[in-house]
Amino acid sequence: MNIVIQTVKCIVGCIGLCLVVISPGAFAQSNTYSFAVVEGRVVVTPAWCRVNPCAPTTARLSGNFVAQISAAGDRILFPSSSVTTSPDVYFQLPTDPDDDSGGVVRDIAFTFVGDDIKATGYVDSRAFDGPLIEYVFAARVIRSEVFSARPDYRKCAAPLCGGYFVKLVNQKLTRCADGSLQEECYVASVTYGGGPLAATAHSFNNRTPLLLIGAILPKNDDHVGRLGIFVAKDAYRSATQVSATETFYAVNNNGIMCITTPCFSYDQLVLNGTSRITKLSDVNLELSGAVPDDIAEAQALLANGGVLYAAGKNQKYRDFAGTGLRFVAQQFYLPLKPAKAQ
Repeated sequence: MNIVIQTVKCIVGCIGLCLVVISPGAFAQSNTYSFAVVEGRVVVTPAWCRVNPCAPTTARLSGNFVAQISAAGDRILFPSSSVTTSPDVYFQLPTDPDDDSGGVVRDIAFTFVGDDIKATGYVDSRAFDGPLIEYVFAARVIRSEVFSARPDYRKCAAPLCGGYFVKLVNQKLTRCADGSLQEECYVASVTYGGGPLAATAHSFNNRTPLLLIGAILPKNDDHVGRLGIFVAKDAYRSATQVSATETFYAVNNNGIMCITTPCFSYDQLVLNGTSRITKLSDVNLELSGAVPDDIAEAQALLANGGVLYAAGKNQKYRDFAGTGLRFVAQQFYLPLKPAKAQ
């Protein structure tokens, strides 16, 4: 399977999709999803304290996790949990929330309908003087698509201003966090690599927005109600200051080698479009006006099996052994490091 087709599955599937089989039996046939917590809380009650009854600590739950759900929909595992609590009560979702072992009793009840999961569970270790931890959350599957993102420079109190405007590339309308379809959606923040994506950290503006692969998710705010946030799987900067007005594509080297030309050694896919692959014989980045270093980085990306995201158009041309098809990039995009790696 070539790289572009694999990327398409990531784009229309889940961020960080992985199959982690922890145990046989009920999970031999299962589905694995990445989720973002929409709302949740954790209540921790100590087994003993100086004053009885012990006062519980209630914390807000947020963040992301991976869940493996059995084909029958009656069992769930959490092979990966990166949730946070405020205040910090040092809680992560248990790998097997139904497992009773080591004197600890665990239980969970959940429903999974469409992209939404709701769960209530507890971890009870009071038999060995540990706490009783009760948790409840609502979360949504992170469906990943390709968006452009520009910073919001309006002057008003955050989080109602100062975030980003995002929109699907190659689409006229984008579904926002409130369910409405708009030309672009406001999100209060963009999270990438476990941290915030700062507009001041990268050279981009309204003419040359970033390219993000990820999803818009709703999130409740105590002061202003429900807002949109964006969870990014990947982020890319534009190579030039030219506004991208052509069609957005993903391009990769398919490994085909020829002894004559044209040689159709590239695969091209329309972003947020159909899964139809177009064969290309040449990719021209020089006409974009990008500096040589950025062109070299993009060419190295293709040579090493990566996917190049770009806006441009296709042109037929005559070559030694027939008619070729060349992609001429108007704008192309280069990877940004995650927030924690900057």
